[in-house]
Amino acid sequence: MRYLPRVLALAAALSLAPVVAHAQQAKGLGDWSVVGAEINTGKPFQDVQAGWPNVNFGYTFNLSKTSDIGLRFGLLYGVGGTTSTQFGLGVWAPIRFQLIRGDQFNLIFHVDPGLQLYTGTPTQFGFTFPVGVVGGFPVAHNLEIGGGFDLNLALNVTSPVNFVIGPWAGPYVEYHFDNPNIAIGLNTRFGVMIPTASGSSTSFAFLVQAFAGYRLF
Repeated sequence: MRYLPRVLALAAALSLAPVVAHAQQAKGLGDWSVVGAEINTGKPFQDVQAGWPNVNFGYTFNLSKTSDIGLRFGLLYGVGGTTSTQFGLGVWAPIRFQLIRGDQFNLIFHVDPGLQLYTGTPTQFGFTFPVGVVGGFPVAHNLEIGGGFDLNLALNVTSPVNFVIGPWAGPYVEYHFDNPNIAIGLNTRFGVMIPTASGSSTSFAFLVQAFAGYRLF
């Protein structure tokens, strides 16, 4: 009987060990994110983002301790995020820079140079170079919520030549599974697109996309 308290204490410790280990796990997404505020500092990942105004596929790999770069291919059907529809193709190379990395808040800056082609009437071809920031709050292990502010800049070089400015902002949520290394979430932005061509008018623009990512290897 004198060993019974020790046995009970050991059983209780073993039963609580998974709970304690989970409580000690760091908050946030770790060393990569699809749309969140952590750059990829490890092995590459691939992802798909689907919704409005496009479906796009990406591959992202690390550049340094504070930056990463990706290559994205998109099937376009919303013109610049507006409610106007036209089929097109796009390719761009997002570059992200980590500005703040902490336990309570993360911040990145990104620039996404690319090309886009809209078919139909009229055909439009142009260059895109959005810039923006994304700030995220690690609220739990593998979970981050936050928001982004982007300035969408695009130059349509077909007739009529048109330079477009599009400020928009919106929240996101991203969650990661540990094994396998899968990310899921929702990304949003809401704003306007302001064309500079004569006779053009400002349009409401938005982005709402669900996404999934997979860490390679």
